[in-house]
Amino acid sequence: MVKFKDLSKLSKKEIDDKIKELDLELVKARIAASKGGKVKIRETKKTLAKLNMIKARIINETKK
Repeated sequence: MVKFKDLSKLSKKEIDDKIKELDLELVKARIAASKGGKVKIRETKKTLAKLNMIKARIINETKK
């Protein structure tokens, strides 16, 4: 699991890239789960939520 502190050090571009990467990973994990494979869907979703929260915080700071 990735720590919030580590994710908050990323730049906005790195966050966007990581979100796209994790979205693709989540789709692949769901496909694997439907075929009966062991997956990390919960961990991927939590990391995505953390990244989206950091991205929203960055956007709100730039508006001020």
